[in-house]
Amino acid sequence: MTEIHNTIKTIILEEFSKLINLIEADFKSNYKRKVNNFLLSQMDERITASMVFVSSFESKSGFAIETCAKRIAVLRFGAENVPAIVNPRGIVHNIDPKDVTGQIVVTDVDTHNGDLRGTIAAFRANNEAKGKGKSRIESGVTQDSIKATLLPLATQYKLPNGQFETKPVDLAFFDGNNWNVLELKAGGDLDSSNAPSNIEKLLTIYVDMGIENCNAYFGTLYNKDGEGKTWTGAAKKHLNYPSMFLIGSQFWNKILPKGITFDTFTKIYKEALEEINLNKRINDMISDCIGE
Repeated sequence: MTEIHNTIKTIILEEFSKLINLIEADFKSNYKRKVNNFLLSQMDERITASMVFVSSFESKSGFAIETCAKRIAVLRFGAENVPAIVNPRGIVHNIDPKDVTGQIVVTDVDTHNGDLRGTIAAFRANNEAKGKGKSRIESGVTQDSIKATLLPLATQYKLPNGQFETKPVDLAFFDGNNWNVLELKAGGDLDSSNAPSNIEKLLTIYVDMGIENCNAYFGTLYNKDGEGKTWTGAAKKHLNYPSMFLIGSQFWNKILPKGITFDTFTKIYKEALEEINLNKRINDMISDCIGE
């Protein structure tokens, strides 16, 4: 195994070991809450406990894999291009990177301005995809249209000199030519009610960046419909597909170091979880809860 393989494996080992330790710490209390749910009373205890683990894993694993993604992006682009504080316009601030969890964008845009938010929401709504099959018209929210329509808002809604705001971003990196900002989900299976707000959050971050050489993407860690298949999801109504999306392997291939394919990455991930002894630890948690 090459050095870069070992480095990626170490990243996964470290982040997912923290995750499993966290799940183990509150597994019993989570299980007890489910036991009190009469809707599950007819289920076998082991089935209920398994459901508790899956629920906990899915809810907590997002941060772990996002952290892995950021650390892996650093391997490809360098730490200076995947910073904790994303500040491409050099705005003066007093934030200590050590106090930042994940990544934040520093901006002089009045992010909380109601008119700005309304303009972004109207832009999204007025450009929704329409129709089905051959008659479908994809969303008009493209990399070109956000540059033409939304980028000027960074100047229009600029804060007074010396003021700044921050906005959390799931992942942001400079690839040598462009900054890339992502709203990152596990499988991206949003429902129709919360998809608009997620897209508007991404578009707001794009405005906050306030620069020409910036792309915005909705990314997923895996293709819920199966790798290689056409991805389906509510977000496609609000962003042009596929130009505004990085789905599964497309996302990972965008950030993985050169020479590491998505298939190789998934194998490294599997090896790391086997080394953590995930299956045994899951079974031990379940057995301990149900008294086996």
